[in-house]
Amino acid sequence: MVDISSVRRIILIQVAVAVTVALLMLVIQGFTSAVSSFAGGAIGFLTSLIYAKKMLPASGSDAKKILHAHYGAEAYKLIFTILLFSLVFTQYKEVHTLPLFATYIATLSVYWVALIIV
Repeated sequence: MVDISSVRRIILIQVAVAVTVALLMLVIQGFTSAVSSFAGGAIGFLTSLIYAKKMLPASGSDAKKILHAHYGAEAYKLIFTILLFSLVFTQYKEVHTLPLFATYIATLSVYWVALIIV
């Protein structure tokens, strides 16, 4: 079972990954790549936060309630992921897609690393 401090730590690591990659992009490729990179990372950690907010109240419930909470939380996460990517692509015309998606994927990969270290 995952506790709140582990969830908080994972999301903070996702934020750190997003900020670090965005700073690297700022140095290597410039401002537009850095903003695009941070936008991708922000989509990753914001949707993780949405999932956690929907899922954590069900952590002490029976298995059926936990499963339903998981499905609901995943649905919210998917909807917000689509909305946030749509927002980025419609409102930020200069977006660089490679840094955007690379940082998004990097923030999601934190889950796999967290399985090892948390």
